[in-house]
Amino acid sequence: MTPTELKLQSIVAEKLKIDSSKVLLDQSVTDDLGLDSFDVMAVILEIEQAFPPVTLSDDAAQNLKTLRDVATYIDEQLAASD
Repeated sequence: MTPTELKLQSIVAEKLKIDSSKVLLDQSVTDDLGLDSFDVMAVILEIEQAFPPVTLSDDAAQNLKTLRDVATYIDEQLAASD
């Protein structure tokens, strides 16, 4: 597991108040993990704070279905900013 994936797991687990080992990377953020739109917005803000200069637009956020998708997007954004 990559450092980005581990950090994402931690952010979502904290939001859901569950152990990070129960947050699987291939789960749907909304369907499997049960995050509602307010939770998703809060997680996006935390992601942007944890991974500067990454920003998640509304379009990007809607197209990223799993935490693995989000981790890949973050890593691509970080690589592009170097």
